[in-house]
Formats: sequence, structure tokens, C-alpha cells
Amino acid sequence: MPTANINGQKINYETKGSGIPVVLIPGMGTDLTFWDPLVPLLPDHKLIMPDNRGAGKTKYTGKISVSDMTDDIVALLDHLSIFKAHVVGWSMGGCMATEFSIRHPERVISLTLISPYMRRPSRSSYAMLAAMKAVKEGASLDVLSMIVQVMCFPESVFLKRDEKGTRNIVTPFGSTIEGIVDQMEAVDSYDGRKLPSLVSVPTLWIHGLSDIMVPPEMGEDIASQIKDCKRHLVPGAGHIVNPATYHKTMLQHFRQNE
Repeated sequence: MPTANINGQKINYETKGSGIPVVLIPGMGTDLTFWDPLVPLLPDHKLIMPDNRGAGKTKYTGKISVSDMTDDIVALLDHLSIFKAHVVGWSMGGCMATEFSIRHPERVISLTLISPYMRRPSRSSYAMLAAMKAVKEGASLDVLSMIVQVMCFPESVFLKRDEKGTRNIVTPFGSTIEGIVDQMEAVDSYDGRKLPSLVSVPTLWIHGLSDIMVPPEMGEDIASQIKDCKRHLVPGAGHIVNPATYHKTMLQHFRQNE
């Protein structure tokens, strides 16, 4: 995977396909492989997938802020000589995608927010900080992985695991505990609740109705502030929404604005 020297950091990224560009911004603790299930469903676009600071193979120094990570996305597109793109953000990536669209509306064909928040959910932050504290005090990173799965997946996922006898599945993080801590500090210090009203680009909001990490009402609060925001709600889905349940709506959103 290529690396770009951007804003004093070494940003790892991957591009796939060809066509009108789509930049896919992952959330906290996830690297660019988060988008693997979506990639084959967008065969007619050029996909740009970065590792944010604190995740994947990106090398960074110093503290992390949401605004700095947003600057990295803009600079990466400059590096790739891409002026305009569809911008898609999941979870924390939604904060960055929203900031991008407000700062550079002329560079955004459309905005898609998946499971977004503009101020971190207090309950989820409480659980995450407790699990991170345990890891820093010597527990395995698997403990944090299992807590995150509880917050990201609906009851149906765990029922199926019980039936198959695969209850203790551990999902690897696309980050180290140090990177997760740095990203968490960035999220905890971020408050963009007034930003959605400033969005002026065509926007689609996607959310799972069984999301307990970021309750759907938090996404609705964002969508209600954005003029003519389209909504795609997925019954039974948690914080991580299966792309098969929304990619057709997303493609329609893209094509209507290209």
C-alpha cells in the first residue's frame, strides 16, 4: 500500500477501481480494511481509503484531533490530484466527512454519513474508557475488542454465535492500544453539534435502528439540521451496518448528484 507524506505525517492509503472518486473515511479503532465488504459493491467508482492517524499503517507523531485528521483527507486528495469526490464517513469518520463538506463544499459531490455523531455518546464513551483502562493496566486487547463488539453488533449476531458455539470471537483492531487511546482523546474533546446546520451539499444519512453505540436519535438530530437530507434506516442493524443493506441507496445518491 502506498504512503503519502502529508502534514508532517506518513498517511497510509489504498485506491481501487476507476471512475468518479469516492473517499471512504473509517471510524475510531478501524483501518481502511473496514471498507472491504463495501468495495466490491462500488465497482464503477475510484475508491480512496486512508488509514487515519492512530490506525492501520499510518505513522504519526503528537496528539490527534478530528480537525487534523480532516486536513489529512483533504491533503491526500491533493496528493492524488483529485479535486472533487463523494465523501463517505462512518462513525468518527462522519465527523471528519462533515467538517470536510463545510470547509470545502466545492470539492464534495455528495456527503454520506453512516452511524454518525457530532458529539461522542456519553454511555459508549464510559464503556470504552473502562475497557481501555483495563488494557492499559495489563488486560489483553481482546477485552476491548469484545466490549466494542457488544456496542457495535445487535443481539441477533450474538444469538447466532451462541447457536454455533462461537461465542468468544475476537475481532482484531486496525490499531494499537496507543493509537486507540489517542483517537479516543480526539473524539472526547470534539464537539461538532452545531456543524450540521452548515452543511450545504447533498447528504444521505444511514443508520441501524438497533445501534446502541450511537443511538439512531443522535443521527436523526444531525439529519434534521441538514437541508433536504435523505434518510436510510436499517431495521435490526447495529453500529456496523452491512453494506448489502444500503449500497443501492448510496449508489442512487451518488448518481443523482454526479
